[in-house]
Amino acid sequence: MKLNYEKRGTGPTVLLLGHGFPFDHRMWEAQLAGLSDEFTVLAPDFRGMGKSSPSGTPLTTMADMADDLAELLDSLGIEKCTYCGLSMGGYVGLEFWSRHAARLERFILCDSNARCDTPEAAANRLLTADRIEKEASCAFMAEGMKKNLMTDATLRTAEDPNGGPANGVYSVYLRMVSENSPLGVAAAARGMAQRRDFTQLVTQFDIPVLILTGELDVLSPPSAMEELAHTIPGAELAVIPNAAHLSPMEQPEEVDRAIRAFLRK
Repeated sequence: MKLNYEKRGTGPTVLLLGHGFPFDHRMWEAQLAGLSDEFTVLAPDFRGMGKSSPSGTPLTTMADMADDLAELLDSLGIEKCTYCGLSMGGYVGLEFWSRHAARLERFILCDSNARCDTPEAAANRLLTADRIEKEASCAFMAEGMKKNLMTDATLRTAEDPNGGPANGVYSVYLRMVSENSPLGVAAAARGMAQRRDFTQLVTQFDIPVLILTGELDVLSPPSAMEELAHTIPGAELAVIPNAAHLSPMEQPEEVDRAIRAFLRK
């Protein structure tokens, strides 16, 4: 599987970034720019998303995406990395840890969780996947998702009242959702619907772990992330002020600061 990716920096520590749903590597632009002075930062598009090759099937599992990452590291001659995944990228990261643990030096779970979907949530994902394919577009998702992903402050400045372009965060958000491959996004939605539950398995982590979340994240609230951090041996928790689910986009400097401190240990 050929993945599109962006790679910046030449530092000895490799930071591999896994994007959320239904986005692509562009959500990590601030981290690519802000952390590549000290680290090698690698941000791929998952299969069938962004500019990566499509899977060719109606289902892409989290394990499929995890194995793709291992192949990408092989192709680049990278033996070990620190993985940081947001939301769906976190689900992929847990499978990467399960399947390719020897490749990991550290692990960052960003605005994500270790649970599988409830039956109701899984059913909703399947309905969403069917609608995406029926409409041959992901554009309808942008409006429905935005209040769960970004703060009110970001949304208030989403559009210029004088008719100018939307602010940076919201503009990138819209482009990622509207430009993504309907088939790739639908396949990923079906994969999330059947993902494994890692809530017990995470107690077996034996590498440094950072749990990172926005203080206003309603999908991965700080209380739940703190509880998760307590179940993982030695895990650290970083709560990012004035950020919701897309904390790396909304508060990039704070997120970069937390990641940099973690990688330096």
